[in-house]
Amino acid sequence: MRNRVCLMTLVFCMLIAANFLPVYAVDLNAELSSKGRSERPKFRFVEIAFVDYHNGGKLREMLYNKNVTISFQANSTNPSVQDLITSLNTNLLEEKSLVKVTEMLVDYRASITGGDSSATIDYSLTLIPTITNYIMTKEANDLTVIDAAWMGLSFSGPAVIKTEKYGDLDINKPSNFLQNIMPDFYSQIAGTQAEKILNYSLINSSSIVTQPISNWQHAFDPAYIITETSPWGYHGDKIPITTYTIGESSIGIPQNPTVHTVDFTLDKKYRVQTIQHASSATIQIDGHAELEILGGKLAFTTMPQPSVGESCPLGCLQVQVIYAMAGFAAALAVGIFIWSNKKMKQALRKRDEGPTRPIEYETRRHWADRFDGNQNEYDKKKIRRSAI
Repeated sequence: MRNRVCLMTLVFCMLIAANFLPVYAVDLNAELSSKGRSERPKFRFVEIAFVDYHNGGKLREMLYNKNVTISFQANSTNPSVQDLITSLNTNLLEEKSLVKVTEMLVDYRASITGGDSSATIDYSLTLIPTITNYIMTKEANDLTVIDAAWMGLSFSGPAVIKTEKYGDLDINKPSNFLQNIMPDFYSQIAGTQAEKILNYSLINSSSIVTQPISNWQHAFDPAYIITETSPWGYHGDKIPITTYTIGESSIGIPQNPTVHTVDFTLDKKYRVQTIQHASSATIQIDGHAELEILGGKLAFTTMPQPSVGESCPLGCLQVQVIYAMAGFAAALAVGIFIWSNKKMKQALRKRDEGPTRPIEYETRRHWADRFDGNQNEYDKKKIRRSAI
């Protein structure tokens, strides 16, 4: 019974994790200013791979109880990071974006954990570039057009970063982690379909810019908190802020993960599966912003004040409305709790108020009374009633 309870608890925790701790192919967070100041968007690329060896075999012998983790950070002072910046700028030009990356922080982490029947490989790569030149035009009516094509930042080639502790690592290929840390295992899967799906590039956020505009949700705050306006170049001013979001948290818009599965045979039959959940993005822009297609590319247009006759960009939800909805939901939850608690107390205090029956009791007998000759007379008197 105890094992069953533990198993049910484990399954419940896994379901909770699956719903509240989702893993994305890329998670992008950025703040853009109509003043064109340098910004530092954050791209986080994540992938999970599973190696199934439930039939046993030499892969199980190599991976069982294995627990290896590597992590490092590198910035623009590292020449190999500068090479990556050059490659990304070339990619942006090919995508007809004028945005330029000037600096970059790289945060890399990879781990492998071997269990009894399978092993889990986790990859996490965070790129924080400093971008400039994202303002496309600024018109006389204060309409500012902001380049959004850079959100599809992608790179398919090798991105080798030189590290003191781990040597040269290609952070763009999950397979390179295995090749450097577990060469014996990698030599077994080399040339198989498993190696192929582990060679897919991590640095790929193209799914963000290929989504239709209708999939984006946006909210509008007409008076952002004064202390929070500094990222947009304002000091002591209340400014309107528009927030655009897309991804698994979008209301009513399903997003499907990308799953690759291959079966292959060595000494036993094995399976490798990689999972990348749907990409997500959160973009905040000062002013009344809208997302549009200009010249075949995504772009934001923003103005300090809404257009004539328009108090809020089409289809947006003001933050005050969202707060009101959240407050109503919280009040409703509190009301339900109070009502439920009251009903429970009433049930506990409930008593039977019907007519009371006479109390009957039996007179105690000594064990020697069974030898008394007047047994019948005693039995007639042994039950007495009280009319309480």
